[in-house]
Amino acid sequence: MTRHTPSRTRQTIEQLLSAIESRDLRAVERYLHPDVVWQNVPHPPALGCHAVTELLANVLCWSDQVRWDILSSAVTGETGWYERVDRFWMAGEEHAVHCNGVFEVDTGAQTVRSVRDYVDLGEWRSRIEPVMTQLASRPASEVVARHLDAVRRLDPVAMAADYGLHAVLQRPGRAYVGWAAIADYFDTVPTRLGDAEVLFEPIEPLGKDQARVAWRIAAPGGASHSGVDTFSVVAGRITHQLTELHGEDF
Repeated sequence: MTRHTPSRTRQTIEQLLSAIESRDLRAVERYLHPDVVWQNVPHPPALGCHAVTELLANVLCWSDQVRWDILSSAVTGETGWYERVDRFWMAGEEHAVHCNGVFEVDTGAQTVRSVRDYVDLGEWRSRIEPVMTQLASRPASEVVARHLDAVRRLDPVAMAADYGLHAVLQRPGRAYVGWAAIADYFDTVPTRLGDAEVLFEPIEPLGKDQARVAWRIAAPGGASHSGVDTFSVVAGRITHQLTELHGEDF
């Protein structure tokens, strides 16, 4: 431990908080130790990076905006104490909860290895669970509509937000498996589209858990690409997308 340890501890904690605010699970995992433990005291902890990512994804991916306001903080060695108000905007409404968190950091790896959050989960769950239940019960057509809106806005993180952690996006010749791989693919979409515009036909429901949408990409030079996407949805999240192209890919 050196005189620089407290500043590295603070930097790592606040990089994690910024990653959480970005809603990008790849960024969140970047600042989590592989053996991280996250506990909302006194409830059982989530153990390991994957379990913690899954815990956070439940609320991050359904939020249109996330902001964790730091009210006060103190750092000693590799430990930080952070009093926060965690704010989530979901379904057009803000939901906030007051937290006191104790963060333990591996300053060598610049990752967070332990979080103990002290929060009134009873009050939080009474407010948030009805919203989460509503989002989880959405028909496929509604979930797909939210995804298409993100595509129109060319927002890669929002494009990936409604996909499950183990979802598969299947395109001709390649499958993207898992949330991170799907998000990596969506990162390329704005550049690949350039000045072209994506035009969607009305969403066609195929029962409650599936929906299909035809699309066309109109480029300024007159070239166009088209195809059909078929989505499968479970508990409000896209679990599978099959893209069929009419000709070459864009």
